[in-house]
Amino acid sequence: MTDVTRLAEDYVLGHLDEVERRTVEARIAAPESAEDRELAAAIRAFAEPLHELDTAAPEAELPEGAWDRLEAALDREAPDTSSPKVVPLRPAAGPQPRAEPRLWRMVAGAAMAACVALAAVLWSVTGGPPDPLVMAVLLNDEGESVAVIEAYGDDSLRITPLAALTPENAQVLQVWTKPDPDGPPVSLAILDAANRVRIQGPDLPLPTGDQLYEITLEPSGGSPTGLPTGPILGKGLAQLAY
Repeated sequence: MTDVTRLAEDYVLGHLDEVERRTVEARIAAPESAEDRELAAAIRAFAEPLHELDTAAPEAELPEGAWDRLEAALDREAPDTSSPKVVPLRPAAGPQPRAEPRLWRMVAGAAMAACVALAAVLWSVTGGPPDPLVMAVLLNDEGESVAVIEAYGDDSLRITPLAALTPENAQVLQVWTKPDPDGPPVSLAILDAANRVRIQGPDLPLPTGDQLYEITLEPSGGSPTGLPTGPILGKGLAQLAY
């Protein structure tokens, strides 16, 4: 595995800290070298199968009584651990093979996904921060993933770039949606650069599945007409996130 591939996987899986993540986003937003372009391509290549897996997985209902059992488990008193029993471990005979790095990273990624899923359930029970209601992967004309949009129930949304979308010549990126399939596009935000951001949009109905989202290139200050005028850099239909 090359360093570029490893960095792309860490970015998509969320293993990077804040500084590292912003560095990657700056590189893919305005690539200055062949390695930067390779990184952007690797991020798209790693993110697309995960999105396909997520959207292809069938919905499953929780078993009857699952919430009651979960709440009971949260309220249950923790066992006494003041005097833990220590059991020495016996090393197995012979040299032990080292885990193959890629397999280990895949296992770690799966474990992280399981933790995220469990955390979402616990948050919903204990009243923690809300999860996004819908997610949309935006594709360009070549079918390549360029950004992910997560829309929340409080009219906020998070935009994660997966490709270089940095405007040139004093232009800006404008994010749009169509809350009414038969109505006009509504502007959600104007961005000077393609960075991962969470922003507060206008007061709109709750986002739904199959709702259209897109990003266009517009003049400085945004579309002069209130409707998309520039080329569409990426568009996609939302999928329910739960």
